[in-house]
Amino acid sequence: MIEENSKKILQKLSERNLVLDIGGWSFPYNRADYVIDIHPYETRGFFGCQGGREEHFTKDTWIIHDISSRKKLPFKNNQFDFVICSHVLEDVRDPIWLCSEIRRVGKRGYIEVPSKRVELTKGVANSRYAGYYHHRWLAEIKNSKIVFKFKPHFIHNNWKFHFPKKSLSRLKDDEKVSFLFWEQTFDFYEEIQISKDKIEQDIFNFIKDQKTYPKVYYSLDSFKNKLNFFYVYWKKKFKPDTYHHKYMDTEIHKSR
Repeated sequence: MIEENSKKILQKLSERNLVLDIGGWSFPYNRADYVIDIHPYETRGFFGCQGGREEHFTKDTWIIHDISSRKKLPFKNNQFDFVICSHVLEDVRDPIWLCSEIRRVGKRGYIEVPSKRVELTKGVANSRYAGYYHHRWLAEIKNSKIVFKFKPHFIHNNWKFHFPKKSLSRLKDDEKVSFLFWEQTFDFYEEIQISKDKIEQDIFNFIKDQKTYPKVYYSLDSFKNKLNFFYVYWKKKFKPDTYHHKYMDTEIHKSR
């Protein structure tokens, strides 16, 4: 969590507020009265802690629960005055379900995810792949809406679909994350797109718009694509029975 936002959360809370931290095992928010995670209380704080020096939660209010499952969180509707979910949604199998549960049990809260920019940058966790290896989703927060897109594997091997490692040092802390303070409710959906071509085009355009690579890179790539187009065209003529990639077009479907 951004340190500045961690302080803002404390400023928004009173002593009477009941606070829940969802998935806070590795970096628990000490002001939380409850923490829910699949890992046990005794192993908490792998990366330290935040949100004050004194832990408000105890072993009894540390709830062991698989938040990645579709099993309801063991809390009542609107039980918590504030719900924190930081760097969790991009990990879980069903972030749509978890978002619905966050809205159900909380009156307001804070959500933070890695930015699309950092998830498409090599060298964040390892020089061989982009972003974090264990993350399932590219998550973006825009206009109080959280949009989830499947994180494709092709981003790691082709320069067109990721930012170089050297660009990581130029990113500010607030560029590495996307966050949302919400009250009463917030919107979320999964953008389902089965067309590999459209997924590639979306990420290609995102990388290109940042002007990270020289123009000559894209000129050479365009020339290469044209050569490939003619190659496929003539191969179809002379070997019509061989497999050829077909452009799969479909409207984007939103699931929530």
